[in-house]
Amino acid sequence: MPDAFSIRTTTEQDWERVRALRVENATDNPISYGATREYTLRMSEDEWRLRARRGEAADATSLAAIDATGRWIGMMSGQVGDAHGADPVLTGVYVTPGFRGRGHGVADALLDHVIAWARGRGEQLRLEVYDQAVPAGRFYARRGFTATGRTRDLHLLGEVPGAAPLRLVELARPVAP
Repeated sequence: MPDAFSIRTTTEQDWERVRALRVENATDNPISYGATREYTLRMSEDEWRLRARRGEAADATSLAAIDATGRWIGMMSGQVGDAHGADPVLTGVYVTPGFRGRGHGVADALLDHVIAWARGRGEQLRLEVYDQAVPAGRFYARRGFTATGRTRDLHLLGEVPGAAPLRLVELARPVAP
């Protein structure tokens, strides 16, 4: 049986919780967050408030999974469009280590909410994933995402200059009902 948790959109007042979970994310796996822990710790309160407000935006969403004790155990976000088109883009995916895996259901529940949000905002939901992130790749494949053929190099924010870039692969899945 999946763990008891709820999903809700974030608000500006959640900025400290958003920050805490994203610092955990950058500590656990900076590749998935796109920034080093040090860079993340230097971000200003205004930057965190902006990120938390995405849950209230018309062209974005930011969702938190919260366990029965009130602890934030995961987040996912979406935004409308990027440099590659107007279709919605899945971003900010993180589930705390103790709640990962299909048996817990956290990632699936968060993604279900993002897919529902994306309907009517475009033909497909897109994302980028590190090409060496095998568990993430399996999760997205199970949820109907396939490679689009687009790739790009990523340098983590706050990374030491000259570090080898990471390779991101774009995946997409239809969002029409």
